[in-house]
Amino acid sequence: MVNGARAVAATVVLGLFAAGCATPGGNWGTSVVKETDGFGDYYETVINVPAPTGAPRAFQCAGPWGPNTSDTVLKGIFGMNRVVTATDVLRPDGTTGPGSVVLPNDPKLRVSVAWADGFAYAGPIRFNFSEETAWSVNGVGIGAGIGDLEKANGKPFRLIGFGGDGGGIVTDWQGGALANLQGGCGLTVQLAISALAPASAQAKVVGPRVFSSSDRNVRALKPTVGKFWVLYN
Repeated sequence: MVNGARAVAATVVLGLFAAGCATPGGNWGTSVVKETDGFGDYYETVINVPAPTGAPRAFQCAGPWGPNTSDTVLKGIFGMNRVVTATDVLRPDGTTGPGSVVLPNDPKLRVSVAWADGFAYAGPIRFNFSEETAWSVNGVGIGAGIGDLEKANGKPFRLIGFGGDGGGIVTDWQGGALANLQGGCGLTVQLAISALAPASAQAKVVGPRVFSSSDRNVRALKPTVGKFWVLYN
């Protein structure tokens, strides 16, 4: 991750950019992301740049979303008018702080990024997605069921009881595949249950208690993914 105490300059050189914009497809072409510090070059990589339109996206902690990305890199990749610098992006602790919003006018593809370095706008620490996002993480997307999550994780997991702003959040993947994603990220999911479910059934799984995803009372309400976000570990 980019150190907040170190000033970092980032340069992005895009290839096939114009062609990619004219014909939306799998990607915008190839980019070279190069970052330097006061002692010379220390990071350079070639990445495929995802197009901002098209089918649901598979989010990965690489390329534009890699640990060395920054507001400068994102604007170079997606374009100045597709990235908004913001001050109210959600951080890992639930507060808000400096961040960037990529594709702000497209709820299905919008991604907001909270930065570790609030001055250089560098070093991603949390990626947030809308409640109607088309992005998915390791096959997990909005509306996925609890069984889908267990399958993606490879085992049951633990979650807090439903109700309130923090209800239904997964607290422990129990060492499963979703705890540590490729690239050094972790996935956090908030499950939701139908407000039309019988009150007697809801009462069994609400409140600040921790449940297993295999709990029969939890499974009976058929929770689905209502929100998710990605954190750098």
